[in-house]
Amino acid sequence: MAYQALYRRWRPTTFSQVLGQTAAVKALRNQIEAGRIAHAYLFCGCRGTGKTTMAKLMSRAINCQNPTDGDPCGECQVCRAIMSETTMDVVELDAASNNSVDNVRELLEQVRYPAQLGRYKVYIIDEVHMLSTAAFNALLKTLEEPPEHVVFILATTEPQKLPATILSRVQRYDFGRIPTALMVERMQLALSEMGMTAEEEALQMVARAAEGAMRDAFSILDMCVAGAEAGSITAAQVRDVLGTTDKDFLFAYADVLAAYDAGGVMRKVDELMRSGREPQVFLREMAGHVRALLTVKAVESDAASILDVTDEDEKRYRKQAEQFSDARLLRILDDFVKAEGELRFASTPRIGLESASLRACQKNAGESSEALMERIGELESQLTQLRAKLDSGAYTVAAVPQEGAPKKSEKAAAAPAESVPAAPQEKPIPGDAKAVWKAFLDLLSKNEPPLLGLVRNERFLGEENGVYRVQISYAKKDFSYVKLNQPARKERLTQMLSEAAGKPVGLEIVLEGEAAAPVRNTAAESAQEALIATFGRENVQIDEGKA
Repeated sequence: MAYQALYRRWRPTTFSQVLGQTAAVKALRNQIEAGRIAHAYLFCGCRGTGKTTMAKLMSRAINCQNPTDGDPCGECQVCRAIMSETTMDVVELDAASNNSVDNVRELLEQVRYPAQLGRYKVYIIDEVHMLSTAAFNALLKTLEEPPEHVVFILATTEPQKLPATILSRVQRYDFGRIPTALMVERMQLALSEMGMTAEEEALQMVARAAEGAMRDAFSILDMCVAGAEAGSITAAQVRDVLGTTDKDFLFAYADVLAAYDAGGVMRKVDELMRSGREPQVFLREMAGHVRALLTVKAVESDAASILDVTDEDEKRYRKQAEQFSDARLLRILDDFVKAEGELRFASTPRIGLESASLRACQKNAGESSEALMERIGELESQLTQLRAKLDSGAYTVAAVPQEGAPKKSEKAAAAPAESVPAAPQEKPIPGDAKAVWKAFLDLLSKNEPPLLGLVRNERFLGEENGVYRVQISYAKKDFSYVKLNQPARKERLTQMLSEAAGKPVGLEIVLEGEAAAPVRNTAAESAQEALIATFGRENVQIDEGKA
């Protein structure tokens, strides 16, 4: 006997064998048991979800001579005749190739003849949305009021293309995509019957590639069975059949993107191409990977059930997602989806993949709101990582010994993983000097906002002999140092500082290195130094007036 494809061999013969269509099965079985058979049905859904199978099952169930709980027995004369397609009681019409009005008229001429063996004559019209407008018009009247012995079952993947006049004359049942777990279970049964085994990951990959279509899953499994060695199907074999990439490679590629490493991305693309993978398939997989990263950021717990992955994979996704901002992930996802569509028409797909990869490595330097939000998101992501390291002890704040505190020899301290070095010691800034400086900043904010912008971001060193000192970093020598030392500006600043102090005082502007760094007498000030070291002095604004 000729080999029969798995999807044909495992086509359901009873309602209980139908996967993932619980609502439709329950309703149709109840109608059959109660004898309330409608004159026209419409089965909608994506490919491979069981529409035609259900139609054939219905044709046997309503004609079976010995039904059991609505299921056809499969043994009576009618069931055997329908299954062997030797009866005219069930007529199938493929509307994709028989869509003219003449085809429909020929079918309708047979309607008036009664069934030969069973009680009903069933007309199954597959891909009914392909019928022409004239064919639909010819079908309307008979579909609305057919003879009592006729049942129409229409099947389509695109119900939105059907005229409203057709939809109003049928009972509609929507067939959803079959869950991955059910597909894996059915494939395991099929392999068990053949005496074969498969890795769990391999069957998961087949089910995800089928996208909810059991027929597609069996077709892929058929190819894997043909190439199996020693009666076992491995994940590596499935990847070869599908042309997909190893999950570790996807994570490694995303790590390179997170580091903005353009050279690393080009090396990864070269590695991919040398392994014989398809750029378009890889972009589709990376879009799915980025979607998984967005999902774990949006779903606080149990994202594994949404992604159809293990708990270990979910933890791995969450760890990698910390390296990206939401805005950047969305931009990368949009670019990959767009590039995948464009590669269908590209003469050199590799160049398209490299172009999309390099764009994903670039920082969004535009001035649009989307670009600004992405850069803000990146800063927030870095702050979150810094906070996590501080909380975990990877970074610690070096405390300055206070007067009366135990000496180092009296108190053992564990060495931190990464410790922020202590600054050169200097007398803490007195409270009265801080109060004067705060009052000075308040006056500037009210009277001289431009000058406030120059002063507030620099370092206040304190007061010594009636002279208040402000330290400017070397990087600001060409701007802040020059501007603040201009005679008119310095005179105005000194005047307002004296007003805040209630007595004549002086103001000195010094460069970094000309004065020792102030002591960090609080953990907050030490944290400020850590932020400056991480993000750069130009990206951190410290309001010392509110310290």
